[in-house]
Amino acid sequence: MIRIAIYDRYLSTAGGGERYSCKAAQVLADRDGFSVDMLTDIHADKDEVSKKLNLDLSKVNLRVFPLISDDFAEEITRQYDVFINCTYLSALSSYAKKSIYLCYFPTPFDVDFKFIHRFLLLFRPAAIMLFKIASKMTSDFKEVNILEGLYESKRFLLRRGSWAGKKARIIFKKDIGDFALGLKNPSSSPLDKVDVRVVLGWADIVHEETITLKKGEKRIYRPPASLAAKMREKDPGGLNLTLYSDTFVPKMNNSGIEDSRELGFVVYDESNEARLKKLVLKAVGYVPLFLSSYPLNLRFLNTYEKIVSISEYSSGWIKRYWKRSSEILFPPVDIKSFKCTSKENIIVSVGRFFPEHHNKKQLELAEVFIDLLKTDPALMKGYRLCLAGGLSDKKSHIEYVNKIRKISEGYPIEILTNIGFSDLVSLFSKSKIFWHASGAGVSPGKHPEKFEHFGITTVEAMASGTIPIVINKGGQVEIIEDGKNGFLFEDFEELKKKTLEVIADEDSFEHIRQKAMDDSHKFSNENFGSNLFKIIEDLIDGN
Repeated sequence: MIRIAIYDRYLSTAGGGERYSCKAAQVLADRDGFSVDMLTDIHADKDEVSKKLNLDLSKVNLRVFPLISDDFAEEITRQYDVFINCTYLSALSSYAKKSIYLCYFPTPFDVDFKFIHRFLLLFRPAAIMLFKIASKMTSDFKEVNILEGLYESKRFLLRRGSWAGKKARIIFKKDIGDFALGLKNPSSSPLDKVDVRVVLGWADIVHEETITLKKGEKRIYRPPASLAAKMREKDPGGLNLTLYSDTFVPKMNNSGIEDSRELGFVVYDESNEARLKKLVLKAVGYVPLFLSSYPLNLRFLNTYEKIVSISEYSSGWIKRYWKRSSEILFPPVDIKSFKCTSKENIIVSVGRFFPEHHNKKQLELAEVFIDLLKTDPALMKGYRLCLAGGLSDKKSHIEYVNKIRKISEGYPIEILTNIGFSDLVSLFSKSKIFWHASGAGVSPGKHPEKFEHFGITTVEAMASGTIPIVINKGGQVEIIEDGKNGFLFEDFEELKKKTLEVIADEDSFEHIRQKAMDDSHKFSNENFGSNLFKIIEDLIDGN
């Protein structure tokens, strides 16, 4: 059995990058002789991610672990025959037998840094030393395996409180006599009391009991010592613990940002440890994670046998920035799910709502559409613009959407956030024109990372018979041939011009619609799967 791990830190966001990593996991898990684990260090619900991405991850094992340091990563990655790092901006080293680094784009690692981040980097040596001391002083990082249900699991490992959801599953590889768990119903919780059902054992329930916590109350739970022998017999691999509780949804967090988590109670590891060890762990818990993970150089790439890029565009910049060659594996697109049905007067643009990096320029597209309505109201009569995409609970992202809503008031513009896959398919099937403008107004030489690195939504539009009019930059030029299967534009004035041309004489562009549908199959799931297998087989065979 070949053990494969796919690491995606941002699994819970279920974005385009996550569809790439999860589809790879699904394809490999379906093959005989492969065992696939999806690794992440931010809690994610596998079933929810599967639903959002329209994938089947039932054969994929999910492991949630906190990325504390490279030392800890070594313990994890060394277990695998093949380790595939699919995490954007990751500098994690791999210690697996064979390793692949998937690069969406070689974005500079300090792309998000503000003054405070650059200032804190001065303390990086001290932070690394603290992490190393903590790693040497405790075996907790090896003895605790958090499978699901804990938010910010690294806090738990560092002896700080972590919120638990409706169901939390943890394995403790320590003697039952050394184990103690702190359970707390914080004063900030809206629940006057929380009933926590504690279950020991998974295959067979060895013991269970319910602990009631009043508001503000914290209790220490220790399993009955008499169960030690029975636990070792039933679960020799460790103390298997599942915690169930009632939950609430905060709606808003302390920063005024929407918080959609299901929270129950706060849990602490209160197992016996020396006081000095506890103090070190607590200190490390307050150190920003990026201080230990930020790379000063590219030596981490030496631990990977192969770099895989998602487009010619990304591959070219990898060569330029990193002086490394890469193998191209285009992202998978679920072509068969998209259909061309009766079209309506809809222009659609799809992409996550955020103002940073290679944002999708939804604000500018709304302004372009409004200008078209004013320029040629007769031709544009009956047309509406649909802006669809994921929206996270970050303050800047919400403010960005609110800004779009404000300028769109009174115009036929719809902003559709966090719609499901079936709704997206329906929207594409009805739309006549697709817009994509990531990187518009940006210098390709100065900020190449702000352009679309490939363009999954462009291919989805093509498969739906929706005519693409996209920017002539980035990965889009590898998908669209101007005037053959869609159109390319240099600036917003050209976007307006080509949009009006298509609207004015739709019938004459029917051949472009059909060519787009035909060409979309180049990026199908089937082609992705066969190309991925070849990369894995060549890697294992040493090619």
